[in-house]
Amino acid sequence: LLLRNSYTLAVGQKKQSAYTEHEFLISNFKSFVLTERLRQNEILLPPGKIADLMASTFEGKTIKSGIAFFDGKKNTVYGNFEWDLEEPLLALVEKTSEGHIQIRGHSLYILTKEIIETNTYYFLTVSDVSDMITIHKEMLDGVKIISMACAVVIAAILLIVVKLLLLPLQKINEGTRAIAAGEYKKRIPQKGKDELSELAYNMNQMARAVEKNVEALEAVAEDRKQFIDNLSHEMKTPLTSILGFSDLLQIKKDLTEEQRMEYVGIIKQEASRMRTLSGRLMEWITVGETNVEWRKEDMRQLFSEIAVSIGMIANSHKIALKWECEKGELRIDKELVKSLVYNLTDNAIKASSQGKQISLKGWFADGMFFFQVKDQGIGIPKEEIAKVTQAFYMVDKARSRASGGAGLGLALCVEIAAVHRGDIQIESEAGLGTTVTVRMRGGKVDEGV
Repeated sequence: LLLRNSYTLAVGQKKQSAYTEHEFLISNFKSFVLTERLRQNEILLPPGKIADLMASTFEGKTIKSGIAFFDGKKNTVYGNFEWDLEEPLLALVEKTSEGHIQIRGHSLYILTKEIIETNTYYFLTVSDVSDMITIHKEMLDGVKIISMACAVVIAAILLIVVKLLLLPLQKINEGTRAIAAGEYKKRIPQKGKDELSELAYNMNQMARAVEKNVEALEAVAEDRKQFIDNLSHEMKTPLTSILGFSDLLQIKKDLTEEQRMEYVGIIKQEASRMRTLSGRLMEWITVGETNVEWRKEDMRQLFSEIAVSIGMIANSHKIALKWECEKGELRIDKELVKSLVYNLTDNAIKASSQGKQISLKGWFADGMFFFQVKDQGIGIPKEEIAKVTQAFYMVDKARSRASGGAGLGLALCVEIAAVHRGDIQIESEAGLGTTVTVRMRGGKVDEGV
């Protein structure tokens, strides 16, 4: 476009220059005609003398342009080159008084209509513009070559730039492929604050979330495997005893009444233990799926009811029970909370010896209800505290089995507390007793949790 504008400007200047020269030549020739007419003292010069004057004026002169005169009948009067006056060109001149300019090939043609000594003439000048056209063509060819070279260079630069720009995207793609293949610890490099960096950050967040979920699933699978192993072990022991002593009762015919009662007592004890185990297990499994009945309960009255039942059990073990509870209401499932308190106090009774005391205390604070079960029992070693809430875990397995325990009580308590938007904290020291603190927010007004 630049060359085209430059060429158009050059053509315009060339036309202007050629037209000025054309006007200058015809003006000088008219002056020569006037001078010759005055010199010959003629009123008008005849066409023949005008033709002779044309020849004497332009012949042999250093004139860059080709010149030709045509009369009104389009016949050549004078010309220093061969050219026929074309009708289409003549028609264009007839329409305007300023003449006509056009470029054909490498020549610039200017044709005007002139009146000389009352005669009509058509004056044509032809200028060579081949140098201008050649220069323009050479420049155009040069620009094409330069443009192609620049295009190649720019394409190479763009290719490098695109490669550099797509490098982070390639790294994101590689990281995504690795994460999709299971390498959840893989992280994508983050640089800058552009969209690709934000995408890398989001991909890393996704990888962390997936890794966390996978670890959680693996933990659940491991816990489930351990749960099944423990359940199988816990069920195997009483079943072995029941089957063994049942076989003795069936095979031995000479059993004394004392032996028979002993065997039957063992079978009954193991069956009772299995019933307790299955009941606790079912309660622990279904606590999160139970249709919870949320009701506002007076916690002091509830603790009073619980204390009556627990007090009788504690007295049978010659253990004192002391309780107190602040008055107030909380939206709870009464039976689940009873089970929670029963399990904690039952554990406290089992861990305590005769003559000891168990305290049960409840209070409201910061929009939550707290209650605490404290005993003076054997306590729990500090390294075991984090494990006691796991299903089937028992610190002293022999003692727990002897007291009918299955290791599900605290696991059940944790589930019940979670249903009531709460948690359990255990503080204990071996030989000094255990303090279990439960905090609960209770159910919402819309009966959600």
